[in-house]
Amino acid sequence: LDILGQMENGYHEVRMVMQTVSDMSALLGVDEEKRTQWQFIKEHLPDYPLQERNGKTVFRYTEKGCDWWDGNTLGIQHIYPAGQIGLNSDPRLLEVAYNTVDEMQRWLDSNGSNSFFPAAVRIGYKPDSILAHLNTYSKHTNPHGIENWSTVPNTINEMFCMGHQDIIRVFPVWPRDKDASFHQIRVDGAFLVSSELKGGAVTSLTLVSEKGRDLTLQNPWKGKKVEITDPVAGKRTVDGDFIKMKTEAGQTYRFAMGK
Repeated sequence: LDILGQMENGYHEVRMVMQTVSDMSALLGVDEEKRTQWQFIKEHLPDYPLQERNGKTVFRYTEKGCDWWDGNTLGIQHIYPAGQIGLNSDPRLLEVAYNTVDEMQRWLDSNGSNSFFPAAVRIGYKPDSILAHLNTYSKHTNPHGIENWSTVPNTINEMFCMGHQDIIRVFPVWPRDKDASFHQIRVDGAFLVSSELKGGAVTSLTLVSEKGRDLTLQNPWKGKKVEITDPVAGKRTVDGDFIKMKTEAGQTYRFAMGK
């Protein structure tokens, strides 16, 4: 692990592997006796190395050696695709992640735009800025490698609907003055989500549970009650910033702002 720490963002790879193998173990019901060790490794890795650039605290590329590099996006890949930082992370860590994206500005990178754009979304970067840069990227970039064909749809999908950190959010990083809708975006947890934003407010939200897993949904009507149409448990009204509930495989759930 010490050797990995001296490599470009080696820590995030270990964190991602330990989390992934733990999740797979729980889902498949195997190797339960190993989960404690995997969790121990993840929790005892060193903190991400930091540095100061232009008056902002940002991530350092390595603990020892290279501190910054202007020619790639490795400095944010623990955010995406490794998925170790998101909107539910510690506020201080999220601030450093935001500063790093803001300092890097690697929107047009031949081998890294496919990770930089969704990383910006994951940490709540300015949505108007993301869309403006995405417009420039789509008009003037010749994708380098097949992975870059994902840049535009992946970024837009994340802006519309995010299932990161076991929380489903609709329009989490999207300009509220731009009407938009999407149909059956698949997110973590095997959920298909459809929703519409109109006049700055979510007007519809439907979710299909493919595998019947537990659901945590961020209330899209902050401070308001939510009316749930549940084909199994019946219609009910709940409140709170996050809605937690059981789902049944193959069932469709509808959510609306409560009265």
